[in-house]
Amino acid sequence: MDNTQFGLIAGGDLYMDFYDDSGNPTGFQLVGNAKRFAPKVETDTKQLTLNGRETLGQIAESYTRITNSTVSIIFNRYDPLILAAAFMGSAVDQTAQPGTLTAHLTAIHDKWVEVGEIGISAVEVEDQTGATTYAEGKDYEVNPRTGMIRVIATGEIAEGEILHVTGTVDAKKGTKITGSTRPMINVALRLDGKNYANGVPVLVSVWKAQLKSDTEFDMLGEDFPELSFSGTMITPDNKTWPFEVI
Repeated sequence: MDNTQFGLIAGGDLYMDFYDDSGNPTGFQLVGNAKRFAPKVETDTKQLTLNGRETLGQIAESYTRITNSTVSIIFNRYDPLILAAAFMGSAVDQTAQPGTLTAHLTAIHDKWVEVGEIGISAVEVEDQTGATTYAEGKDYEVNPRTGMIRVIATGEIAEGEILHVTGTVDAKKGTKITGSTRPMINVALRLDGKNYANGVPVLVSVWKAQLKSDTEFDMLGEDFPELSFSGTMITPDNKTWPFEVI
């Protein structure tokens, strides 16, 4: 950082290194667009107050100690890894090939029933013996994305009938997020920034921070939802300070 006086209007790329469950780093990566990155040092002051005839209420001794170092982060764009962290969960890669759907379900008129798989196609519905094949659109409807079937009351399928369902389970790709599975999110942080007021680079390093999600993520909100985190910066054994700004 430049030794001259300056004002700060900064932009930067925030890299995160997620520690695994054994406490090992997994490598830095960009996980979204950070619109807030705010380290804060918290303190507590102890004071010795005088009670003398001429000194009542005056301070004889004062000592301020550092009690905590915290960080606050907000993302307005994000990848599945940081979204999983917001849900205190994990991001799991999906690479499943197409498979075969075979299921039995009990018919409920005009209600959707799950078949046990999502992302299905080429669905056929038969009676329990396989002797009768029912007609889609007349006897039942399929929601292939959610893997649910609705039996139409005016069709040929009786209420409570056991149905045999076959079809294809579509290939899976992308990422699945499992929510509420990780009580602690430990990361290292690197802000690769620039002060736009004077063009000087700004680098902030946090060796380790334990984050918690402050996010209520509205899936149906009218505005782009943001991810908000706060946490404690931790000083590792090989350091004597929890973060630095260069």
